[in-house]
Amino acid sequence: MTRRSEKVASLLKVALSEIIMHELNNPIFKNFISITDIKIGGDLKRATIFFRVFSADPKEVEAALNQSKGYIKKLLSERIILKFMPDIEFKIDTSEEEEKRLLELLDRVRKEK
Repeated sequence: MTRRSEKVASLLKVALSEIIMHELNNPIFKNFISITDIKIGGDLKRATIFFRVFSADPKEVEAALNQSKGYIKKLLSERIILKFMPDIEFKIDTSEEEEKRLLELLDRVRKEK
């Protein structure tokens, strides 16, 4: 990631957290939602936002966020001034589960040796 895309990702992360907590009226967003990572394309025109939910069904939250992404993008453009606001897509962060699975596999290999 370039310095510019890291800076844009950081700005998006802060603004998205505020928008999700304070601006969206859907009751599903009242659960604790944490933005864990943002991947931005090299041309800064696409952003994939990874999130984690602690007290709701992640699939439902993902669907609701992607359904609201037009409104979220509008609110972002009011808070952050960029030449092009990136198209956003929300995805569930599964890195923690993948890490656990990898550690289990490594433990199994160690035990077999």
